[in-house]
Amino acid sequence: MTPPLTRADIEAAIAKYAPVLQLHPNEKYVNCSVEYYLSQATLIDSKDPKNNIVHPLQSQLPQGPREGTRYSFHMDPSVKAGDFSTAKAYVNALWIKTTTYTDLQFWFFSAYNGHGTAQFSSLLLNKVKHQGDVDLTPLGEHWADWEYTSIRIDNASKEMIGIILSEHGTNVLHGKDEIPKLFKMVNGMHPVIYSSLNGHANFPAPGPNFSEHRKVLGIPVGLEFNLVNSTADGGLSLDCSKKYQVVAADWLKGSPDEYVTPAWVGYPYRWGPEGTSISMDTNTLAAILKASLGDDADPLLDTPIELLASWLLHIFVRADINGVEAPSGQAPWSGKY
Repeated sequence: MTPPLTRADIEAAIAKYAPVLQLHPNEKYVNCSVEYYLSQATLIDSKDPKNNIVHPLQSQLPQGPREGTRYSFHMDPSVKAGDFSTAKAYVNALWIKTTTYTDLQFWFFSAYNGHGTAQFSSLLLNKVKHQGDVDLTPLGEHWADWEYTSIRIDNASKEMIGIILSEHGTNVLHGKDEIPKLFKMVNGMHPVIYSSLNGHANFPAPGPNFSEHRKVLGIPVGLEFNLVNSTADGGLSLDCSKKYQVVAADWLKGSPDEYVTPAWVGYPYRWGPEGTSISMDTNTLAAILKASLGDDADPLLDTPIELLASWLLHIFVRADINGVEAPSGQAPWSGKY
């Protein structure tokens, strides 16, 4: 069996291969640190409000097991913008004993996830008649966004052999042969990872990065839809070889080289308010989509628009705006990609 990485190996790999996170120049919801977020939060105890804590310290965060939705955070709207001066990558070094590689997961935190954007096209005889981007506010919005990029390191050679990107709940692995074709490298072997506008999903290059493609009919008329995950150069960037904190490397626990795991990693509740929901129904969204077509809103499109609106609400409302759990509660943290 190939020996696991040592603490020195982990830090050498970060110095050599850590990604550079590239934000979109129009990003309004930039990254920040957990520490900044907590310094602006009020921890709410729904069971006993006398226990509410303004600006809780990490040591004051409840730990598992979880009691339903007992705890949550109250946040001032001004915090949505984040604070990039505090931003850093939180590194979970993951090695499973049956594998010959280690995944260095660089987790990125943003105080808020912005609205979705769709490219919406009307079709006449299967050809695009009208096309434009539609602001889907408030669909897609939620507090406390976590995304990650994983750099896979071969334990024997200590070389980078893969990159995994999080893209709205999916995990995309790019193997060693793909890396030089897809990724721009800077300052040696540091891959540039592009964070999508508003939603912070990660991609290997600038562009619209369409996802969730759907087509409804086409002859005589129809609709075509894509979610837009716009990425671009020119915005803020985070060099994760300089601004990072290793928060876990489980195989080193109990050794002189172990890392201290901060208390927020074990906080089992969601990172936003509780009891909030997206207040939009199918008819309202259908009206927005229809208005985006302007003069091209053929009455024959009414039913396809309603079908598409219903599908869109199902996609977005299943992830309400209360906020996600900490990374340790998400599948990739333990290698379930």
